[in-house]
Amino acid sequence: MVYFKAWLMRICYVLLFFNTIKAIRVLGQDVTVITGNDAQLYCQVIETDEHLTSIRWQRQTKEKPSNTDFLVITSGGKQEYINGLRDEVKFTANFTQMNGSILLSNVTVLDEGIYTCIFSVFPSGPCKTEVRLTVQVPPVVSVSADVPAVSGDTDVILATCTAADAKPAAEVLWSLGVLTVLVKVQNTVTVDSEERYTVKSSLVGIATIYINQKKVQCVVTHPGLKEKLELSYTLNVHYPPQVAYINSAGIQGQTCEFQCEADANPKPTNFTWSSGDKSRLIIQLTPGSNNLFQCVVSNQYGNAVGSLYVHITPPTESKTCWTLYIITLIAGVCCFLIWKFNVPQHFREIFQSSSSDPVPTGYPGQEEA
Repeated sequence: MVYFKAWLMRICYVLLFFNTIKAIRVLGQDVTVITGNDAQLYCQVIETDEHLTSIRWQRQTKEKPSNTDFLVITSGGKQEYINGLRDEVKFTANFTQMNGSILLSNVTVLDEGIYTCIFSVFPSGPCKTEVRLTVQVPPVVSVSADVPAVSGDTDVILATCTAADAKPAAEVLWSLGVLTVLVKVQNTVTVDSEERYTVKSSLVGIATIYINQKKVQCVVTHPGLKEKLELSYTLNVHYPPQVAYINSAGIQGQTCEFQCEADANPKPTNFTWSSGDKSRLIIQLTPGSNNLFQCVVSNQYGNAVGSLYVHITPPTESKTCWTLYIITLIAGVCCFLIWKFNVPQHFREIFQSSSSDPVPTGYPGQEEA
């Protein structure tokens, strides 16, 4: 009987001990912040009336893989900083309320890890919780082409959108408009020792004159960005001169000027006329300039040829005769009109009668002998 009572008493003590331990709870909350921002690490003891003697913080990060102390708070709120973190950590809670929350300033990727908050209470002893700190790094985004796309018949990289050094990896998409059916997207992902990801999304297709100067958009999303990041880009396709065409730049006195041009990317760098290495041709408006002129337009990818045939006809004798005839005819018509409308009637009658009647033999009123 005595043995049974002792055994029962021990069971009661054990149950009481476990109920006491179970009653103490330590609350914590994982935190995710963007690099460069501050992180609030929360921990607190609840459901206990025991005496709190100290709060100890430890951390295990990529910079320091072993679990080490960095802050101790004792009764009265006295703080002891360990391992030189005074400027980076601040106790922001209330010791008497059993709240051990702290603030980490200017967080970097090296601060990411597990932070342990340990409460020492009497008589139960230490109790703790772990807080996981996750640091996000927004991507550095750019759109470019490593080398200009040159027109041809095979697939080439037209542009690449890069979301670099992000944590976690960024999502990269394209807004292509009319080019949706003409190009395809190829993605590559790399990660460094600090788990920062670089995503490269390339537009691949056949470089043609049609897609030159077409606009596309790279759209990047990431938890560290407040909103989608959209970067516009104009595709740049290099191609040789297509067709050389010649324009008249106008007539200056007895000379005429012609300009040789061509559509090309980059712009043509060389213009060669058969009469000289210039983009402009100036000829004299004389038969001596009659000739076939050729212009060669080129850039580093090729050339195109344009032709101009000049034929100037000199004035001829027949043209001079006809000119004199026309002048004489016009002068005769003008004289007739002047005479028709300006000569008095009785003069015209006298002139007409003198040209049609026989010459009179006597004076008026004189009788014939």
